[in-house]
Amino acid sequence: MAPQQAKEQQLLKQLVGEWSVGIAMKKAQDKVVAGCGDMSAWESGIGVNSEIETQIEGYEDYYENDSWSFDPVKGEVHLFSENSDGESRDHVGKWRDEKTLELSWRGTFEDQDQEECILATWVDRDQFELRENHYTQGVPMLEINYVFKRKKAQTTA
Repeated sequence: MAPQQAKEQQLLKQLVGEWSVGIAMKKAQDKVVAGCGDMSAWESGIGVNSEIETQIEGYEDYYENDSWSFDPVKGEVHLFSENSDGESRDHVGKWRDEKTLELSWRGTFEDQDQEECILATWVDRDQFELRENHYTQGVPMLEINYVFKRKKAQTTA
């Protein structure tokens, strides 16, 4: 089992680096707004930490601090997020394959059942895409699509 654990943790390290991000956010009314930002990610003792700062048209600047880790006992990936809106979430999930990570969070916000589903897909070493869907009482409320591109492409050794 140890080689699989190392592999799971190694997959998270793909996040390490400096990234630019393009954002398309669609609310329930099908109106799409665009944005952009930057993400920095570095290795921590147990995983990867990242900070993202974005600007989205019509919204205040947004900041998020994330801690990505792998729980070898349960075989789960955790994405613990704290953001500039004062929210914190522990999204939990698993790798579907070496390029696809699925995470979700369920809880209550403002007395309503909420769910967030995240699908992260690596296109290659220097690009990954993340789709985040938000639901309230089971009804789709928000979809955010991110495209992360490494600022300085990695070279293969």
